[in-house]
Amino acid sequence: MARIFDRLAESFSSAWRLLSDTTNFLSRIGLLEKYESELREWRARLARAHRDQITAQHVRDEVVALRKALREQGYDLRLGSKDIALEGFRHDDAMAEGFRRVVLGVAENDVYWVAGDSNHIALAEQLDNTCRARRRCEPYTVHCLWYRWRNNVLVLSGAASETAESFEEFKLYFVSHREFLLRKLAVL
Repeated sequence: MARIFDRLAESFSSAWRLLSDTTNFLSRIGLLEKYESELREWRARLARAHRDQITAQHVRDEVVALRKALREQGYDLRLGSKDIALEGFRHDDAMAEGFRRVVLGVAENDVYWVAGDSNHIALAEQLDNTCRARRRCEPYTVHCLWYRWRNNVLVLSGAASETAESFEEFKLYFVSHREFLLRKLAVL
């Protein structure tokens, strides 16, 4: 069903918008260099054909074909221009900067999370209760973090409730699971 909605959204997006989102996506996942010449050529064609709807439609169709091929390779393009970043430790004054609390349960093949205004300990208990009620959660490691959206970037920071060692483990996990984390947390 999600793929149907993705295709429907693409059908209403302009060629420039799709090209921009695709470029941002390819840059984020490290494939920009591979497709850079195609992207440059599409931008040039769109710029030359300023009011030519037929050329714009042809370029748009080619961008949609690339997006379809990327989806078939397992990439989630719904995230478009969104990104995720990790920025050090923050304390309770992070709320004044617009940050909120989130507790992640990082399992071997999944990530569970709960966010809210309660303290991290209460949120961790809430996550534990939710997982127990589901009876489907894998064993997980708890990470207490702060989060906020800054433009289209989900910024995560360690919290005082997180030990330095635990945060170092999370940083390693973050590097190798960045795209997966963004996909799981994009609704925050």
